[in-house]
Amino acid sequence: MPTSPSRYPLRNAAPEEAARLGTLQSLHDASTVRQFERLGVAPGWRCAELGAGAGSVARWLSDRVGGDGSVTAIDRDTSLLGDLAARPNVTVVEGDLMSMSFGSSCFDLVHSRSVLMHLGDPDAVVQRLVPALAPGGMVLFEEADGAPAQRASTLPGVPAPFLEVMVPLAARWTWARGLAAQLVALGFVDVHDDVRENLLTGGSPAAAFWRETLETIRPIITDPAHMEPLGGRAVDDESYDAMITLLEDPGFAVPYAARHRVSARRP
Repeated sequence: MPTSPSRYPLRNAAPEEAARLGTLQSLHDASTVRQFERLGVAPGWRCAELGAGAGSVARWLSDRVGGDGSVTAIDRDTSLLGDLAARPNVTVVEGDLMSMSFGSSCFDLVHSRSVLMHLGDPDAVVQRLVPALAPGGMVLFEEADGAPAQRASTLPGVPAPFLEVMVPLAARWTWARGLAAQLVALGFVDVHDDVRENLLTGGSPAAAFWRETLETIRPIITDPAHMEPLGGRAVDDESYDAMITLLEDPGFAVPYAARHRVSARRP
């Protein structure tokens, strides 16, 4: 749920985006639920889901907190959240995280997944979320870090299409590695950063997600008029096609991203 089309131009209303978000949910929902259970999410909690996307996390939270709890599902594009709006304990909000007000002491849990990392100023959003948490309220931010891809780019034998297509994408994902320290500085306690790295392996579910992603963003990444104002370089079609082929090859395996699952509690 980024703030500017130039940073993150995908739209939930696009038919291919619903399928891509469905793949993303299948990859990460189980681990997200385990984190919620570790934090003790229970009936009666008031929850905010930042960048609700296709809605699977908000649906799980709605079922868990029950009629005495509530879920506020926020996205800049709520076109995939129509069924959630019909639930009595869910409020669907269409808005921009960078400019919206979150209220005061109104949430027991705030969660994001692969959302804040795309914002122009995620630190400012996190700072504005602090007063929105009730005393004892929890945050869980699950955001990606491109450090493994950057390290892999120095290894011998790494395929050129990976260097041309995937590494520049991951190079922008730096924010999450400093998130735990930021939460400590903001006065949070019980700060925990669970960092997991995985290989990007051809033919895997993760590779299927990236194949869908590359097919969706191809008109953008291959367009100099879009990339050059962002300080990037357009990718040629040959490299793009070769990278998609690698994602279908089980013999391809390269470190790509780490996922920071950062939880903390407001005293």
